[in-house]
Parts: sequence; C-alpha cells; structure tokens
Amino acid sequence: MWAFYKFMYPRAPKSMMPKEGDVTTPRQCNFCGNSLAEYRGVLESKPSLTENNDSNIAANQELFFCNYEHQADFHAGKVYTPHV
Repeated sequence: MWAFYKFMYPRAPKSMMPKEGDVTTPRQCNFCGNSLAEYRGVLESKPSLTENNDSNIAANQELFFCNYEHQADFHAGKVYTPHV
C-alpha cells in the first residue's frame, strides 16, 4: 500500500517548495480571484501619490496575480472567463 501512495502522490520538486524567507500567506488573484500562496504568484507594487493636508505621501498599492499571463491580461483590460 505504501508503494501505491508513493507512486500515485509523489512529492513536489524542490523548486516548487517554499524557501527561507518566502511568504506563504494565501493571496487572491486580482484577475481571476483564485487563491494562491504569495511566493507562487506575481506581486506587483505600484506607488501612487495621495494628498494629505501637509504633504504628498507615497502609498503602495499591491496587485497580485497567479502568473504573468494573468498580469498582462489584467493590464490589457480583458475580463476573466472561467474555462468550462
């Protein structure tokens, strides 16, 4: 039985496992809405200026995507349609 499970459910490659310092918190993709660990996706930080009473303060707006294709589609203005 052990050999059956070892064959059917092998371990993921080391390159897919989190490394020291990786953020494993789940995030939601801004394009498709799927949940994925932060270290597995693409995190994009866009600084934007907001006005305060005293001065301009740079605030970071973070976008998260499953992959680079979702990032490109999001910026191209496409709408996500799930595959059936």
